[in-house]
Amino acid sequence: MSADRPSRWFGLAVGQSPAFKHVLVVDDNDFYAQRLTADLTARGAQVQRARTAAEGMALLERHGADFDAVVTDISMETELAGLKVLRKARRCNFRGRVATATTALDSRVGFTVNRFVLGVLHRSDYLIPKKPIDKDGHVLWLQIRD
Repeated sequence: MSADRPSRWFGLAVGQSPAFKHVLVVDDNDFYAQRLTADLTARGAQVQRARTAAEGMALLERHGADFDAVVTDISMETELAGLKVLRKARRCNFRGRVATATTALDSRVGFTVNRFVLGVLHRSDYLIPKKPIDKDGHVLWLQIRD
């Protein structure tokens, strides 16, 4: 892993993952799920993984109160399955933080659109661009909501 960690991503300050205790990671890609899990466990979190949106939604339904955060990929087995996870988290009154990880944050236009769609419409608290994970293993936490 490179020591050169960007401090800003399209004008938004890059932070580290908050101090979560129990996180649900919903991602069908082993590479990304492992990187996200490593980043979270390095900060003391226990991580449970769901490999599909359906599995993630079922875990939220049954054990949502046990998690203080959900990190979901947007593009999984169906094009935008992660949006279903976001909707489920909000509909079941999930009280924790929500982060979305996506490749659609790699251009200024993609970032701007997704910041609105994921942050405003779907009320994500954090965005995690996947390009830095691909490039050098960095998980960048971009806080978009307080």
